[in-house]
Amino acid sequence: MKKKLYVGVLGCLVALCALLLTTQSALAHEKRHVGKYTFVVGFLDEPAYANIKNGLDLTICNGDACTYTVTDGQKVVSNPVENAEQTLKAEAIQGGAQPLPLTVEPRWANPGKYAGYFLPTTAGAYTFHIYGTLNGQQIDEKFTSSPNGFSEVGQITAYPATTKNVSTSAADTSALAQQVKDAQNSAQVASTLGIAGIVVGVVGMALAAFAFTRKSRVVQATQEPAESLRG
Repeated sequence: MKKKLYVGVLGCLVALCALLLTTQSALAHEKRHVGKYTFVVGFLDEPAYANIKNGLDLTICNGDACTYTVTDGQKVVSNPVENAEQTLKAEAIQGGAQPLPLTVEPRWANPGKYAGYFLPTTAGAYTFHIYGTLNGQQIDEKFTSSPNGFSEVGQITAYPATTKNVSTSAADTSALAQQVKDAQNSAQVASTLGIAGIVVGVVGMALAAFAFTRKSRVVQATQEPAESLRG
């Protein structure tokens, strides 16, 4: 009995730790209530770096919060807004440059999630402007890099140093790509741990509930003979 309860408690703790890890990752996005919906906006790949392919990461949910479930080992939105790409537009803005129109595309097997790919070429703060209509509701929102939202685009240090007129060598390019890959792998590990933790937590709580129910039945069974003897 104690062993099963221990397994249940341990599973809950693992799930809690994993959720904290995924929450830290989600903090790099800005969440905002827009009328009847919740928008979550940030970069697709974080941390984001200049001259590395990236894009708008947009999640749209019904109601005041995005809720998630695990399907086939993947965390997916359980209250998604689908087909938003048909009526919404987006653009990326950096500094005083002309806004860049983005093609909003639904992400495969991720209902409620959309992407708009582009190549950020300058480090610094970026703004994502999302506008149009959503089921008849007017949408016109700007999300800008900030400490309370998604992070700015960073600059990876090149080594050896190159002059402005000399292109980066193949070795430098490989080194930059490896740095970005390592950063993305770290984010993926955190997401995987989150999903595994949720599954373990659910199993642990189920075991704890089963053990508690079994104990109640045993106690009831031992009480009934005693009561019959008193009669």
